[in-house]
Amino acid sequence: MALNKPSGNTNNISFGPGKVYMGAWAQYSGVGVTDQESLQTDIGYIGEDGVNVELTSEKKNIVQGNPQLIEYSFCTTQACSINFTSIEWNFDRFVFALGAGSTSTDNTGTGTMTTSSFNFGGNPLNTECTIKIEHKMAASGNTLLVKAWKCQSEAGFSIPFTATEEHSFEFSFTVLGSDWDWYGVALGPEESLVRFERLSTTL
Repeated sequence: MALNKPSGNTNNISFGPGKVYMGAWAQYSGVGVTDQESLQTDIGYIGEDGVNVELTSEKKNIVQGNPQLIEYSFCTTQACSINFTSIEWNFDRFVFALGAGSTSTDNTGTGTMTTSSFNFGGNPLNTECTIKIEHKMAASGNTLLVKAWKCQSEAGFSIPFTATEEHSFEFSFTVLGSDWDWYGVALGPEESLVRFERLSTTL
């Protein structure tokens, strides 16, 4: 037997990409809700780098004495960001990825031609969305879910019309604080940004 072998559970090891779901955020009478149906269909193909979820927590340390020792520490900023690359032309996702814009469809053309349009520019307000990430773990019957209650675009994206690569759109989101989950249920003080869930038949 190998020396210094840790005691671990291989069912807790995970690798591989995930699927991304996005829906519109709406707010009624102070209660955040979202269209659950929109979170049932993933956004389609994404880049081979997958999805990146970054959690940050900035601390303020109180030091005393000589030499100075940390006597107390508290958090000053907590944040969550989500980044991934879409490789599908989807105008509705562009609205979420930019936090602005609108889409339209025109069927008044000749014959059976349909024109879908994405319009951008002029509205200073951010369009907020919800994001769910789903990952099937290597352990049979186990699924990881990441639920970011309320998100907005962190930046824009470029559209590279390249000769040898698929067209790709880098999406970057900041998770906003929310008082309510997608069902209108009040969130506690430690769950305002994101929730990780593991659906398990075995641990």
